[in-house]
Amino acid sequence: MVDQHAGPDLTLALGNDVSAGSESSWERTDWQRMWLRTQSLEWRTLALVPGDDQTSTLDVANLIARLALDHGESIRVADIRALRMKHVDAFLEGVRWEGSQGTRVVFATSPASRSLATVPVARAADCVILCVSLGSTSLSAVRDTIEHVGRRHFLGSLLVTPPAPRPKGLPHGSHASTARIGS
Repeated sequence: MVDQHAGPDLTLALGNDVSAGSESSWERTDWQRMWLRTQSLEWRTLALVPGDDQTSTLDVANLIARLALDHGESIRVADIRALRMKHVDAFLEGVRWEGSQGTRVVFATSPASRSLATVPVARAADCVILCVSLGSTSLSAVRDTIEHVGRRHFLGSLLVTPPAPRPKGLPHGSHASTARIGS
């Protein structure tokens, strides 16, 4: 698990789009800094926990996976935003097997306020990064998330821009939010 003093060390603010088609984003110094910070600890599992419903962790998870692959790492993204409590133990067992094979796993979770499964999965992860959206995540939601998961589990936080509003008729979750990071 993460050392208690690690929490405040990683707080990155956002700037440029990191969608899958944005190759230049992978080269950004601030994303590389985030990657290096995650490498300062031994981990096999990293949970990305959003502070609210507006913050997508899947884009950030995919970015981290891309950075890991660029560095020759074996890594998988687990989109567990719809994971139910009754499946948590089976999921974690599969993750333990992946870890025994030398594969890292990044979990894209739902907010702890919406999904009961997020809390035990985040606590079971080697480290957790809190993802908050500029202008939409409230301070009370951040505090609640940290309280539910436990401060000692957090490596730090990422500030991401909230997704653009979806067009009418597009189902919830069908849009890709833009995770941004910069100075």
